[in-house]
Amino acid sequence: MRAAFDEGLPLIILLENGFTDLAKPGGQRMEACSRGQLLFLAPWGHHNERLSIRRDQCLALNDMARLICESPSPAAL
Repeated sequence: MRAAFDEGLPLIILLENGFTDLAKPGGQRMEACSRGQLLFLAPWGHHNERLSIRRDQCLALNDMARLICESPSPAAL
């Protein structure tokens, strides 16, 4: 992932734990987001518990990433 980021390739990071109301990336990640190089998505709400990601969640996140990558445009989602 670091090599792809350093090359300026587009990345999608899907997270199990959602974002707080004021969450935002910092530094290079923020710059990459503003350029459209980096996208953070969390389909589920934020929680404070330390939970291990489940297999069904991993499979769902992989399916979401595949759909995004195969989509001809963001509007198609």
